[in-house]
Amino acid sequence: MYEQSPDRDQINRPIDELHYEPVNPRFRSVQIVSAVIAYSLLAVLALLLLLVDTYWWCIAAEIVITVSFIINLKILRKAYKFKGYALREHDITYRGGVIFPKITTVPFSKIQQVSIKQNPVSKYFGLSAIDIVNGAQVLSSLAIQGLTKEKADAIKNVITQRLNNNHD
Repeated sequence: MYEQSPDRDQINRPIDELHYEPVNPRFRSVQIVSAVIAYSLLAVLALLLLLVDTYWWCIAAEIVITVSFIINLKILRKAYKFKGYALREHDITYRGGVIFPKITTVPFSKIQQVSIKQNPVSKYFGLSAIDIVNGAQVLSSLAIQGLTKEKADAIKNVITQRLNNNHD
């Protein structure tokens, strides 16, 4: 189960040296299924255009879609290994991105809203995402995908508890 108090040696640790909790392994399947759906729709669209009239660019589009799909699947594997989050006493940090790595830290004092969301594919795999809206910047938010419902609820409870303690 999820430990609600952060690891004491993580509190003063620099962001790049944190121990990041990985997202659920089923999230890789969510990403693959989502990619298959998106690329299938693109391929069907290109095939429909090819049936209407044979243009060289329709064939080129099919080739580009296929190559892009293969590259995307390879990137998804690496991206899954890099994704993770760390919960500390005063903030939450999320790490993601392979081509453009990004580490986002949101102090609990800047959080305005915390919600749990699911899309149809992640719901099928029993996963959720926690969405954290940051009041420090306009339309700034942090989404941590690939969490079980229990873990997302536990993180939300920790954040709301810390927010309530800050207001007392």
